[in-house]
Amino acid sequence: MIQLLIGITVRNPLTVVLFVCLYLLNKKADSYSYKLSNIKQIGIVISVILSGALTCIFRGRVTAAFTSAVFKFLAVMIMFVGAFSLCLIIYKYLISLFIKDKELKEVKENSKLTMIRERYYELIDSPKKVFILTFVLCLIGWLPYFLYEFPGIMTADSLVQFEQITGVRDYSNHHPVAHTLLIKLFHSIGRLFTADRSVAISFYTVFQELFFATCLATGVRKVRELLDAEGFILEVISILFFAFVPFNAVFAVTIWKDIPFAAITILLVCHVITMQKKSEVPNKDFVIMAVLGLLFALFRSNAWYAFILWTPIFIYTFRKNLVKAIITMTVVSVTVAAVKGPVMDSLGVGKPDFVESLSVPTAQIARVLVNDRKLTPKQQELIDNCIDTTYIHELYAPDYADNIKELVRAGNVEYLEAHKRDYLKLWAELGTTYFPDYVAAWYELLGGYIYPDFAYSVGDIDGIMTNEMDLVWKPQIGGKIVVKSKEILIKLGDFIPIYGMMWSIGTYFWFLVVTLIICIRKKISHLESWLLLLMMGTLLIAAPNLEFRYAYSIVLIWPILIAKAKGKKTVKMA
Repeated sequence: MIQLLIGITVRNPLTVVLFVCLYLLNKKADSYSYKLSNIKQIGIVISVILSGALTCIFRGRVTAAFTSAVFKFLAVMIMFVGAFSLCLIIYKYLISLFIKDKELKEVKENSKLTMIRERYYELIDSPKKVFILTFVLCLIGWLPYFLYEFPGIMTADSLVQFEQITGVRDYSNHHPVAHTLLIKLFHSIGRLFTADRSVAISFYTVFQELFFATCLATGVRKVRELLDAEGFILEVISILFFAFVPFNAVFAVTIWKDIPFAAITILLVCHVITMQKKSEVPNKDFVIMAVLGLLFALFRSNAWYAFILWTPIFIYTFRKNLVKAIITMTVVSVTVAAVKGPVMDSLGVGKPDFVESLSVPTAQIARVLVNDRKLTPKQQELIDNCIDTTYIHELYAPDYADNIKELVRAGNVEYLEAHKRDYLKLWAELGTTYFPDYVAAWYELLGGYIYPDFAYSVGDIDGIMTNEMDLVWKPQIGGKIVVKSKEILIKLGDFIPIYGMMWSIGTYFWFLVVTLIICIRKKISHLESWLLLLMMGTLLIAAPNLEFRYAYSIVLIWPILIAKAKGKKTVKMA
C-alpha cells in the first residue's frame, strides 16, 4: 500500500525499509491493549474515513496501468486496505504515547498465536510429519495448474528437447542431455499406456511434480531440524510459499531443466548442512554427496563451473576428513569431465557453440557500437571481419543478448574463434576506453539478478507452443473463471508490496548475501552459501538475459538459509 501512495514499485528495496518501520511501529503500539472499547472503535472509524479519502484521491493513479475492470477493482481494494492499516497503526501508536493513565493500558499477551503454535506442534510433532504436510499441500496447491496446463507447459526450449528424444534432431548438450534423457524415459513409459504423444509427455510432468514436492518438503524438514519450535513462523511461511505462490505451481508443471535442477540443489544444500554438523562424516554421506554433485553438475552447464570453483572450499571445510573429501570431489570432477567430453563425443552429442558463452562481452561491444563511439582502424577492422554492423542499431536490445549473438553467428564465427586473443584484447581496450557503456550494458542486461527493482514476467506462460510434432495443449479444466483466476494470481505480484518482492531475483540474492554475512559473524559453517554465491556469479558474467528460472534454485533456498543463520544447531567453524 505504501508504494501505491508514494509511487514506488513493488520490487523497490525501499518498500522493505518502509514496511519494517511500520512493523516496529505497530509492534510498539500492540504492546498495549485498551480497556475502553470506544478507543478502538474511534480508531477504526477514523481509519475508515481517512483511507476512503486517500483511496478517492489516488484512485486514478493506481488504476492507470490497468485496462481490466477486475484489476482496477483489486488495485483500489488493495490501496484501501493498506491505507486503513497504515492509519490504524499510526492511531494506535499515538494513543499509546498520549494516554498516560495506567488504568487505560495493560500489557497485551499474544495468546492467540501461542495457542495456534501449540496446536500446530501437537499435530505436526516431528520432522517426518512436516515433510508429509509440505508434500501433500504442494500437490494440492499445484493440482489446478496441472489440470489447466495438461499435459504440461512446453516452450521453444522444451520442444527442442522433445525433437531430440523423437529423433527429429540430433542430441545436444545445449540443454543438458541428462534432462533430455529423463524426459525420454518418462515419455517412453507413457507411450506404453497411450499412443497420444501429448498424454504420454504428462508422465514426465507427473514425475517432475512428485520429485519437486519431495525436494521442497525436504527443505522445510531441514528448517524444522535447524530451529525446532523456534521456527514456527518461518516453517509455516515456507510451506505456504512453496504450495500456494503461483509461480511455483507454474514451474512445477513446466518442462524445463531449471525445475529438476532447483530440486537437486535443495537436496544438495540440505545434505551439505547435515554433513557440516558431524565432526566425523561417514562414508555414506560422501557417497550421497558424490551422487548429488554429479546431478548438480550435469543438469546445468554453469553449475559445473560453480562446482569446480567450490571444490577447494569443500575440501578445506572437511579437512578433518581430507582423504574422503578429495576422493569425493575427484570422482565428481573426473566423471563429469568424462561425460561432457569423450562420452558425449563418442555418442555424437553436440555441445553449445563458442558464441553461446559470449552474451555479456558481445552485448557490451554492441553497446559501444550503438552509441557510435570512435574506434581505431584496427578495432574497426576486427569488428568488420566478424559481423555486419549495418542493422546493429535495430537489432541491439539492452535486456536481451541473443539478438547480437545471432548476428555474430550469421557473421564469420570461424574468424572469431581463430583470433580469440585479438578479440579479447579488443574487448579489454573498448572496456577501458568506454567503461560507462560497459557498465550500462551489463546492468540493463543482468542487473536484476542483484537489484530487485526490475520488471520482468514470471510464471505467465501457458500451454504448448505451436509445433509439428502432434503435441497439443489439452486443459482438463477451463472457462473464464479459471483463466481469469490464474491471470489475477500471477499479476498480483506486480502491485502488492512485499509480496511483489518475492517475484524478483534480486530479493533472493540479498537473502543469500545477508544470511552469509550473519553466518560469518556468528562463526557458523556456511559452505553451501558459497556454492550458491558462485552460481549467482556465473549468471552475472554469462547469462544471456534476465530470467527468473535461471536463478530459480536460489529462489527456493531462502527458508533454509534463514534457518541456518538463525539456528543454534549448526556447527561452528573450526
